[in-house]
Amino acid sequence: MTDDPKIINSVSVRRPARFRGQLLSADFNDSQEEIITDIQELTNVVNSLNGKLTRSILILNNENAFLRRQVDALRKQQTYSEQASLLDGSVIHRFIDFSNSEGITFPNELDDSRSAMLAAEYGEVTLPANSIENKFYVTSLSSNKIVSPPLNISVTSTFDKGLGEGTTNYERGGTVNPGNPEYAFNGINDLYWVRRVEFPIDSKIDQVECELTVIIPEGSSSNANLLEVVPFPNGSTDVQELAIASDLGTNFIRVDGFEPTDNFVARRYHFPSTIVDQIKIRLRQRNWIEENGKKVFYYGLQELGLKLVDYDKSYTPGASFGTNNSFIVYIPAPQGTVFRNIKNVTVSPDFLQEDFSKRHIHIRLCSTLDYNNTILWDSDTALAPQKSGSTINTNSSGIYAFVHMNFVSSTGGVLSPFSVGTTPYIHGIGLSFTLGSL
Repeated sequence: MTDDPKIINSVSVRRPARFRGQLLSADFNDSQEEIITDIQELTNVVNSLNGKLTRSILILNNENAFLRRQVDALRKQQTYSEQASLLDGSVIHRFIDFSNSEGITFPNELDDSRSAMLAAEYGEVTLPANSIENKFYVTSLSSNKIVSPPLNISVTSTFDKGLGEGTTNYERGGTVNPGNPEYAFNGINDLYWVRRVEFPIDSKIDQVECELTVIIPEGSSSNANLLEVVPFPNGSTDVQELAIASDLGTNFIRVDGFEPTDNFVARRYHFPSTIVDQIKIRLRQRNWIEENGKKVFYYGLQELGLKLVDYDKSYTPGASFGTNNSFIVYIPAPQGTVFRNIKNVTVSPDFLQEDFSKRHIHIRLCSTLDYNNTILWDSDTALAPQKSGSTINTNSSGIYAFVHMNFVSSTGGVLSPFSVGTTPYIHGIGLSFTLGSL
């Protein structure tokens, strides 16, 4: 199944001569002419593709250089704003997002047997996995290549959202190139499912939607506990629905933790081991481009992954740091300044809502790498400063966040963001603070 356009159409035809039969010069000459024509066409196409590739690389390099300059300028602006707070003592707010691995280290150096697992693509840290079973593909032991079984996939732009609009075609009037939806399930992230919908440039259509349903191929187990969604384009496609079904019927249940999201960015969803026989995802594209005088929408999936993961469940309460699955985040103060007072500590998701004695992620803030003797705050023994009303006083040029985690084998309380039977996960840490001069 492919909709990739052909760029070369060969004209040469094989003309076999009979054994010890007559060789016709006309056949020989025609074959030579056809082969030469094919070689010339191939040469022209290769030269054309090389020119386009060279121009594309030049454009991408220039755009990436521009984006790097913009990011650098934003970082300098942030640093300037933080340093300027010294003039009036204003409070600075900073969120350390784990999609940026800067400052994240692990305590066991080369021994990763007790290191937490960072997945920067999803901006997430979880427990490490003992084993992973992919539901859509396997790796061949003989060739070490990914092998995907035949998939039962349906894609439609005509459906009923259940909002009173009835059954509607959300790509009506457009010319659709459906792409290859199997590319969304092969674990090869340089092959994407890209759906193209084209309209006249003066069309009033300002968005398109489609719905993909896939049946999970038969395997050793129907159970899964992790769903990964990477849209195409990542960050500029809306995901309107994400649901699973435990049979081949029409009773789909929304994935726990999912909310319709505009400009969706790659994300994971964790849930207790559950029978999953179908997945349904609804995509919307509102960002169109002008292409050859047409209004064109591109959208699809880079990857839709379903996995059964056996997470490391080992945990020793009260053990020295590094004994359990853990990591360290270094948070520096702007150059020439020190942290004075920490007024707010937040985390994503907010596992500080769990009961003290039942928490599954544990954070200790220290002013140095000395875990035991330079403690500023410990999530297991103290309320966050915004809850207690007491600021955390320090005079350090950097803060170390020591984090260790344990499997969710029992509930952390009614406000816990984690389901029983899953790994805990953390996306980032937020601090509100004042600065002083070094």
